[in-house]
Amino acid sequence: MFEKRKDIRRVVSYPAFIDLGGGRPAVKCALCDASQEGAQLAVANPEALPDEFILALSSDGAARRRCRVTWRAADSIGVQFLKDMKKSARALRRPAARIELEQAPPTAPQSLEDQVDIDEIAGR
Repeated sequence: MFEKRKDIRRVVSYPAFIDLGGGRPAVKCALCDASQEGAQLAVANPEALPDEFILALSSDGAARRRCRVTWRAADSIGVQFLKDMKKSARALRRPAARIELEQAPPTAPQSLEDQVDIDEIAGR
């Protein structure tokens, strides 16, 4: 199969959170691979997620990416990182607080050595 992506994807295993906004509890997920353009996320219920959301890479929400779902499978989704953060500006301005979690996460790394910032992943 021909690879259509502009950027190389890096395989990772990193815990993350899907911020649904509107005061709804965040959904735990795991970042499976990532590039500068997008990522694959392991999620418990892909069909229950909206087409766009904010991906928080830490429980305090400090590192965030606005995402659009590009495909859905039984236990994962593919997302495109969106450049325009204006739609989520209010969410970014709110004070960093612990994200309330709704679901148990897919398998997540056990040590800090396994955890990588998405900017480091995409920059390689």
